[in-house]
Amino acid sequence: MSSEITEVITDSETSLMISHTMSHTMIPPRPSTTTAAAAVAVVADNVGDHITPDSAAMIRSVYLAAGIHHHVTSEDFDVLPRRFQAGSAKARISWFGSLCIAGIGMFVEAYVIITTGQLKTIWHASYPTCWDGMNEQECPDSILCCGLFPNTPIDTTTGECAIMNPTQYDVCDATTGAYDPSMLCSEGILNSISYTEFAGLMIGMMSFGFIGDWMGLKNAGVLAALLGVIGVIVMTFMDSTDLNTQFLIYAIFFGVFGMGVGGEYPLTAMSASQHHSETMEEAAMEDDERRKSRCLRDKERTARRGETIGIVFSMQGIGAVVGSLFLIVLIYFSDQSYTECDLPGSDSEGVNPVGLNTVWRSFLFIGLIFHTMVLLYRWLILEENEEGIKKLKQRKAKREKKLTLRAIFGFYGTRVVGTAGCWFLWDVAFYGLKLFSGPIFDAINPEGGLLVNNGFLLLNNLLALIGYYGCSMIIDNPKVGRMKVQLVFFILVSIVFLILSFLFTSLPPGILITLYFLSSILGQFVNVTTYVMAAETYPSELRGTLHGLSAFTGKAGALIATIVFGYCSTETIFLICGISGLIGSVLTLLFSADMTHVSFAEHDAQLELFLEGRLDQYKGKLNEPKHLSLFERMTGKHGEYDPNWAGKFVTKERELFDNSVGERVEEESELYDGCWHE
Repeated sequence: MSSEITEVITDSETSLMISHTMSHTMIPPRPSTTTAAAAVAVVADNVGDHITPDSAAMIRSVYLAAGIHHHVTSEDFDVLPRRFQAGSAKARISWFGSLCIAGIGMFVEAYVIITTGQLKTIWHASYPTCWDGMNEQECPDSILCCGLFPNTPIDTTTGECAIMNPTQYDVCDATTGAYDPSMLCSEGILNSISYTEFAGLMIGMMSFGFIGDWMGLKNAGVLAALLGVIGVIVMTFMDSTDLNTQFLIYAIFFGVFGMGVGGEYPLTAMSASQHHSETMEEAAMEDDERRKSRCLRDKERTARRGETIGIVFSMQGIGAVVGSLFLIVLIYFSDQSYTECDLPGSDSEGVNPVGLNTVWRSFLFIGLIFHTMVLLYRWLILEENEEGIKKLKQRKAKREKKLTLRAIFGFYGTRVVGTAGCWFLWDVAFYGLKLFSGPIFDAINPEGGLLVNNGFLLLNNLLALIGYYGCSMIIDNPKVGRMKVQLVFFILVSIVFLILSFLFTSLPPGILITLYFLSSILGQFVNVTTYVMAAETYPSELRGTLHGLSAFTGKAGALIATIVFGYCSTETIFLICGISGLIGSVLTLLFSADMTHVSFAEHDAQLELFLEGRLDQYKGKLNEPKHLSLFERMTGKHGEYDPNWAGKFVTKERELFDNSVGERVEEESELYDGCWHE
């Protein structure tokens, strides 16, 4: 019994394989030149008459890829291979587990970053002089010093601070009785925690697409995990008697942590977008039979790509759930669930700061364990075929026309507006609400303590999984598709946000909480589609970079929300989220292209022809009206569509070869991908 879980990152002529061996692994040997030539002969039979192996060998393999010759049709769904062996719980677990492993970076990102809003509720209670100086305290009799909190006890006859002998405490100034500066924090430093977090995320998202293309997924993944480990180590163990210093250093290394987890976005998209599993049945097949099965697997990857990426991305939701659960457990066992003003050691918020200090540091330490496991797995276990990187570099070196930023944005500019713009607008709402979830629930349910409100946030994160998996279930349905899902759910979640904004003061807390939960479910449909569409809209060579750019733009929206929401009421926050969603629906309608059941090979062939100055000769599925954005259809920014284009093109290339004299370039070893025997 053997099973190989392989993530294939295809670069037209390059296959980059990362193999996760679940038990013994059977890897078929690379075919000989004779076998490759035989495979080419079969391609010739499929795409044109009388194409010899010699002439086909001159045709760039990007134009012989299975995806542009064998499109996914409705009839294919009856014969597509199963996701896992029927009736086998082990196969089902292996299938789901392999997707979870691919998304483990999203898990650790969500565990720390998405739960930051909940951590802030603990910091408000644990360090009230630092985080809560402008607000009235739950236990005014426990206020130690003068001049900070609005409800500090006042002597009615003198109008002065009524705290008896405040200088007896080390935290008070011996002269004025005010809190010592080491107990206070500047607003800029507290805000910088969120700012540096998103700055790090944005740098990671922008840079790791390039890094992944340059040094390979394994090395880039190790680097991303290492940055995360370094950041969370300092965040967990850094301590200082000066709270300003403590949170300043926390903010700096939160940025380092953010760079690592930001890199997970383009790297996860690159690996998940063409995830492939070879079943145990395939491993036992003869070569011819295996090639037929793998050809179907190629179609399967295209037909179920949205589901695959969605499930990998859902690890973000699972990370948020696990983070919320651990935080609640830690709060419960620290006995800091409710306000208790009379207990020894309680501060002005009615909690024990020593106990809560242990809670949030223990929470981060658990996150450190997760990050360390990811680092060790990628460093010691994950395998990568370096040959793919070498071939990609050789292919780039052979080109007469090089890819430049001007060429990239000139050709893909409107697509970037769709993927990056929609991601920007969604992250305004998504991260804004997540990072301010604690204060929002305090406003919705002011009577709830730490345990109750964090319990509501756990339930909110659990319900959000409905959106993650619900979207994954419907996104590959050709009658639905990505663009329609994003458009409809952008509108629906915006309506809920606007109701919350306009009726916030008139609706009871139970209804407000229910609507907030509903927004989380609906919003995850948009959260998944913005990620999926950015992962499949671009050719393999640019996928990491342009997906990273889209994610970078999204986090710019999150950063803006973090800055602006700090000065807004809860009603205004919901209003901004609603408006952002409506604008997102307009961008989706205008600039988003639906790539449901379009093979990545189409993107690669189109890019190669663009670089060869023959873009007018591309007439594949990317020119089909249903796969174009409304803007592209309205402006005519597309070429002609011919469903039989690929076969005609290869035949024409053969004729050009037969009629020309030139240097022969052998590409036989790259032509064989195991999908050509019909």
